Amino acid sequence: MDFMLMATTAFLMVALYYASNSFEDAHMRSSRKRALILFRENRENSLKLYTELEVYVSKNDIWSYNAFEDTDITFAELIETLKEKHDIEYSDKAETEIEKTKFTRTQIEDCLERLDYEQEFISSLESNIQFRNINFEKQDIA
Repeated sequence: MDFMLMATTAFLMVALYYASNSFEDAHMRSSRKRALILFRENRENSLKLYTELEVYVSKNDIWSYNAFEDTDITFAELIETLKEKHDIEYSDKAETEIEKTKFTRTQIEDCLERLDYEQEFISSLESNIQFRNINFEKQDIA
């Protein structure tokens, strides 16, 4: 009887181990898939952002103007920096790393957190550009 109890306990422990690993693998696959979706959306939005900013700056011929009130960063410098950031952070190599790297749970959570932050940042800048563009158009009318 003790042997049956030990065998059953061992079987249950092995089953739980495999079940938990399967869940972990499924969670990691799901997280990786979400990270890739966010990465691709951010890459698209980043490209759209600096393209729209470039159109806005060209249209209003404000290349040498300060992009932000409290800094000496010009629109030309901002656009150049955004392009460089885009080329580095959204390269094919960066995408391949997300696809192929064996992440720990903490690493994938950090990656998702960073991608969420970048998505908010891009959205915020895009809203700012649209707001400024509307205000510039109103000044042209007046």
